[in-house]
Amino acid sequence: MPSFHHFSAVQGVEDDNMNIICMGDRTIGPSVAWDLVQAFLATTSSHAERHVRRLAKVASLEAGKI
Repeated sequence: MPSFHHFSAVQGVEDDNMNIICMGDRTIGPSVAWDLVQAFLATTSSHAERHVRRLAKVASLEAGKI
């Protein structure tokens, strides 16, 4: 059964096109870390309209347009 961490790694990529994953070495064991990396690398962005709009808003904020 996937854990909350697994869900977060997959959803971050699917919804927000996340391209980096961070894990705490004192809270994530080696086998869980390996599972998260595999899930992260196997996931692609959904390109759903609502996610694209959100990413465009973030880009506008970063560019100082909003």
